[in-house]
Amino acid sequence: MSLLVTGGTGFLGAHLARYALNVGGEDHVFVLDRYPVAGRVADILDRITILEADICNTEEVEAIIARYGIDRVAHFAFILGSPSPGQMIDYAKVQLLGTANVLEAARKHGVRRVLFASSVAAYGQQQADVLTEVLVPNPSDPYGAAKLWCEATVRHYSERLGLDTVTIRYGSTYGLGRAARGSYASGMLAIPQQMHYMARVEDAVHGKPVTMPRGDALADFSYAADAAKAGWLALTAECLPHRLYNAPSKRMSVCEFTAAMRKALPNADIVEDPLELPGNAHAPMDCSRIVEDLGFEPDHSLESGITDYIARIRAQDEFEKKDII
Repeated sequence: MSLLVTGGTGFLGAHLARYALNVGGEDHVFVLDRYPVAGRVADILDRITILEADICNTEEVEAIIARYGIDRVAHFAFILGSPSPGQMIDYAKVQLLGTANVLEAARKHGVRRVLFASSVAAYGQQQADVLTEVLVPNPSDPYGAAKLWCEATVRHYSERLGLDTVTIRYGSTYGLGRAARGSYASGMLAIPQQMHYMARVEDAVHGKPVTMPRGDALADFSYAADAAKAGWLALTAECLPHRLYNAPSKRMSVCEFTAAMRKALPNADIVEDPLELPGNAHAPMDCSRIVEDLGFEPDHSLESGITDYIARIRAQDEFEKKDII
């Protein structure tokens, strides 16, 4: 198999590339990224080809798929969040035109399957207590609306044009890359003053004081390597009973995540703010479909996920130090 991962040094894309190599049995993976971060994939650099390219460039995308004989694509290149004022046009180009370019190039060159990485944001405002794939989406911002448009376009390519596609809606996920997103390098998003609480592990590793949200708040948690496993199963399954899956996650309290951080980093300064609630919290996602159809089982507990996260932060730090020297 010749696999292309767009956004492949980004947050989830890097984990998918790693999973394909370390677990999926791939010998080599092609990674397309507009703003590549080599340190994030330092452990697999000798087994990937980083292609610095822009998914908005139709000719570049088509040339890459044709030249390297790509037969499966995992499409993760996307701007996370809604754009800053004045950036909507460029934002729409990346989200919509970029995805259309990937799909059209895949169709023209006989790619066997395309995985589209969507988001829980496509659900938007819902009255349901649990988010299931049969709910009617109701996105409430440009990001969720862009994901939903892309989902519909992916489905069009499958139902009308014969391209084999599958979509996974990812929810709250933690791991290396959650903090320093490639989306910020685009200049289309304002860098937040405070990183998402799941990414504050990185501050703790770097010796900075960390404040976590109130412990009794509930949220979904999924380690990025398990999110990658879900993507890999969807990308490689011989039979797909469905074309849309929620990514698996586990509902738990923030205090459990905070406790696991403290256990893994006993010398870190980690406190709780009883007034802070988790940002972008959503209703729990039902993952029974991907479990029943594709046999998904997580490989990481909360503790092992955070331990691996910390190890990858330190490995990236060491790589970047060597690169500077």
